[in-house]
Amino acid sequence: MLQLENIDNAWSFHSYDDHSAKLIKPNQNIHSPSSVDDHLLKITTTTLVYKELIISRDLPSSFTEFDENCVKELLKQDADIFLIGTGLNSRFPEKSVLQFIAKNKIPMDFMSTGAASRTFNVLTSESRKVAALIFFQ
Repeated sequence: MLQLENIDNAWSFHSYDDHSAKLIKPNQNIHSPSSVDDHLLKITTTTLVYKELIISRDLPSSFTEFDENCVKELLKQDADIFLIGTGLNSRFPEKSVLQFIAKNKIPMDFMSTGAASRTFNVLTSESRKVAALIFFQ
């Protein structure tokens, strides 16, 4: 389990494995006696997690499809930093995508999905505006 306290007005990661992650709904404390499974959401496909927002539609199914258009879509969120969970291992997109990110000074980090989940929780608990795009493939 990743989260020890509830985080106000934001989703947080409870746990993850190679093929899925469980998210704790905003403002829910899963450690209270009244906690129920209904406080959790299991994701198994590419998902954007930002504050109280969860988006799973119209996203690339695999990290290999991550491109400039995907970066532009992410920028529609007013996040201070974007974490890209690339699956079991850390990977990076094509060189042209990295150049686009650098040229536009976009605060974006690529890391394994586990690392992105843990980092998301830490930054969110500090009230930072962080968005995580999580891939399982």
